[in-house]
Amino acid sequence: MVQPTLMIYGDRDTVQRSENLTKFVPNAEVVNLNCGHWIQQEKPEETNQAILRWLEEQNDAE
Repeated sequence: MVQPTLMIYGDRDTVQRSENLTKFVPNAEVVNLNCGHWIQQEKPEETNQAILRWLEEQNDAE
């Protein structure tokens, strides 16, 4: 069973994104926020909303 996964990237992060993410995490959903590396500090409300929205989608899929 492939577990659902949420990956949140900051658009201005200096750490390079994994171009092979879905090879290793095939059921990954990617969300991008307009911030740097510390998404939870830079965009706390947007981060929380992305997580809550994703969790709701997972609950609806069950």
